[in-house]
This record gives sequence, structure tokens and C-alpha cells, in this order.
Amino acid sequence: MAVRDISHVELYTRDKVAAVHFLVSGMGFTQVADSVAVDRSSVLLRQGDVQIVVTSGWVTGKWLSEHGDGVADIAVTCDDVSETAQAALAAGATVTRSPQGNPVVSGWGGVSHTLLPASNAGPAVPPAGHRWTSSPKAPTAPVGRVRRLDHIAIRLEASGLADYAALCGEVFGLSPLPVARLVPGGRDVTTVAVGSASERVVFALTAADAHHGAGALPESSDPERVTGVHRLAFLADDIPVRGTRVQGRGHAGAQFPAGRTQRRARVRHR
Repeated sequence: MAVRDISHVELYTRDKVAAVHFLVSGMGFTQVADSVAVDRSSVLLRQGDVQIVVTSGWVTGKWLSEHGDGVADIAVTCDDVSETAQAALAAGATVTRSPQGNPVVSGWGGVSHTLLPASNAGPAVPPAGHRWTSSPKAPTAPVGRVRRLDHIAIRLEASGLADYAALCGEVFGLSPLPVARLVPGGRDVTTVAVGSASERVVFALTAADAHHGAGALPESSDPERVTGVHRLAFLADDIPVRGTRVQGRGHAGAQFPAGRTQRRARVRHR
């Protein structure tokens, strides 16, 4: 039932045009296909082995009202989809079905995991569940400096951190990685990292205690208290030293640090 790879991440947004522009212009992704259905409109972006689906439409309305713009689904490929879905049910997770019949495991913080067979996956294979129309002059092979996802950071309520880590181990077959305790900006933040044997699936699970006393922010205006995916970190080849920052809810900075041949470019969605 081991998870092998991340097929794609799907971003729900109120402004698809702005989100696509940011990822193409600021991060170097290429628009390779479009999909239009009755309840949604999606764009498929690709760079290296990374596929991002940007979706808007009325099907996203409830999710957006509860969580705001962000990553709604992390689709993973499995050795045995049926066995992984059964393990999720046994672990107490909620398992539904996508319109195409793929199992969808509900996580915490509004994040779900669509289960796809590893045998039908690949960096040049468009994600299942959409009727894709190729964009003009779309590349047929992976391009760009980004090679793959390095890790996905997911922020959780403190009470759900252990449960999500257990789900990752019992259901997805992810193993614990070194744990770090950080204290940024007056917070005590616990990070639990879990990863696959293939090293192509790594989740950094965090739970931050809110500020108390003078200077505390209300939960609705404090981005450190918003649960869900808050960072995608990419493993990239050598890239120019530059930074891109887009202001506004749902899009924050992409940083390109200097000093290493392989760099992690981060794009924050919250």
C-alpha cells in the first residue's frame, strides 16, 4: 500500500488568471492543457516532474469559503489503490470517490489525497479526472529548472498533528524523518517530517501555538493560524538569484536563495 510519488497538486482559487500568471511568470511553469466542465475550469501547469492543476468554478465555492485560496488536493500514486483506501478506512479516515471513481482520502486542514495507480502515472501524463485539451505548442517533455517537489508543508491544529502523522505512516507507508523544534517570531512550532522510501513524497507537518498577550492577532487575520498546505518547496537546478513577490490573499513570495547548485524554491499559498 506504499505511496510512491505525487501525481499532482490541485489549487483552488477565486482568480485562476492571477494564479496561473504568478506560477508561469514568477516560477517558470508552462501551461500545457486546459479543461472546462459544467462545474469547474482548470489549467494544467508543468515544470520538470511537477504538475499543478489550478481550478476555479462553483464546485470550489464551499471549500474556498472555509479555507481561502490554496491547495485542496495532493494526489498520490500507490502500489495498490484499493488496499490503500481500505487501510485509510481502517484507520478512521473518510474515503469518498471522485467523479471518475478514484478513492479520495480526507485529511486535516481541508486537504484531501486522491489515490491513483502508480502504473498509470508519469511526469508527462496529465492527471486523471479531467478532459484535457493540449495548449498550442505545449512541450511534450519536462522542461524548466524545477525538477520535482522537495516537500510539502502542511499546517495543522495542534490536536491533529499526531493523527495526521499516524495516517501518513499507517496508510501511506511514510516513515518519520528527523523532528525539529523552531521558535520563529515568538512561537513554539513543532515540525514532524514523514517521507516515502522513494524519497519523492515528503510532508512537513507543523502546528504553531498562537501568540498570547500583547501583540496577539485574531485567528482570522493571523496567517500562522491558517491550517492546510502553506508551502510547496521545489528541488531545482541552478537558477538566477532573484526574488518574486505577489501580494494578496492566496499568493505570497517565491524565494530563490543563493549559494548552492541545487536550490529549493518556495512558493507560499497562504
